[in-house]
Amino acid sequence: MYSKTTLMALCAAAAVKEVAAGHGHQHLHADKREIVWAATETVVVTDYVTVTVTGGQGPTVAAVPTSVKHRPHHSHSKESSAPASTAESSTPAAEPTTSSTPKVIPTTMITAVKSTTTKPTTTTTTAKTTSVVKPVETPSVIQEAVPTPTTTTTASAAPTHPTAVKGGDKRGLAFNDASLVQEFISLGGEASWAYNWGSTSGDLPKGVTYYPMLWSPAPDHSNGWDGYAKAAISKGADALLSFNEPDIASQANMSPQAAAQGHIQWMNPYAGQARISSPAISSSENAGQGVDWLKQFFSACGGKCQVDFCAAHWYGPGGADGAALFLQHLKDVNTACDGKPVWMTEFAAESGSVDDFMSTIVKALNTDEYSFVEKYSYFMASVGDLFTSSTQLSSFGKIYAGLS
Repeated sequence: MYSKTTLMALCAAAAVKEVAAGHGHQHLHADKREIVWAATETVVVTDYVTVTVTGGQGPTVAAVPTSVKHRPHHSHSKESSAPASTAESSTPAAEPTTSSTPKVIPTTMITAVKSTTTKPTTTTTTAKTTSVVKPVETPSVIQEAVPTPTTTTTASAAPTHPTAVKGGDKRGLAFNDASLVQEFISLGGEASWAYNWGSTSGDLPKGVTYYPMLWSPAPDHSNGWDGYAKAAISKGADALLSFNEPDIASQANMSPQAAAQGHIQWMNPYAGQARISSPAISSSENAGQGVDWLKQFFSACGGKCQVDFCAAHWYGPGGADGAALFLQHLKDVNTACDGKPVWMTEFAAESGSVDDFMSTIVKALNTDEYSFVEKYSYFMASVGDLFTSSTQLSSFGKIYAGLS
């Protein structure tokens, strides 16, 4: 038997132990810090609950569901509504088994019971009422409504398309944003065709012919190519563009032999339906690139590749010197292409005076000396290049457009 003094000492030690354990458990709950007020209220309640918990009352443990009330923050992505409440009510059962001191667990969340004081069942109802899950459904409704104005805008814009101005038969636009092609024409620019390194055009102005390109014979480009090519031809495209810079590792990246095989497979079937370009080469002067690659391509074809004109690209300095290099590159391509026409589908001056460069080459390309150049397009119809803003052409953009 213990003396009264001994028993009082033991009880005091047990009480201290319970309080200490209580704070340790509170920190376990508080590490998520999902709701700030829960952590704040915890401090106030600790002293209050010391007395309440000592009573060891069952209903106090039932208040634990209010601690789980904050977990819908983790279940938003699962779109839980009613099921979320079920999952919450199942959690408290596990809480008492986690610790042998359930008397302290309520100290973490008993503040949530303030609104309902002694009725745990009312507390559970409150948790359902204040569930944060329902508002999440609102954005999904808004998102579903988004396509409606988009469709309306597209339909209303159709009748207002600008029509391409006559003239500038050679001049085209390389684009990613079809609205800038429309703006170019609206501003009075002259262009008769456009392409975007892809197989579908978007919404182009009337009078601007879209030429699709098979960027590469790889499946992510060639899948659906036949349908796109036939659709473009049916809409007036009289030419198809072959692979994009297969001589460059970061582009289509193909050997002349692989390109010849791919060209025969994917481009030859349209012989007689549309004119077909060679793969578009770069202006690199390195061995195995540029014009040298094009020569190797024709050798690999062995006369079996259908090529009606050659496509080429050029990048270099601006000013008069850069213009001279550009024009010489055109002649070199024409020679490598056995005198067939040339389409310069991508070019840009990267230094010096772009205005002087543009003025020089635009004049030259309209002379008899360069009559073999059928089409050309500057890189590109975008803000920072031919445009200074979505509604204004740059100084060299105006020269290119034939406006200055």
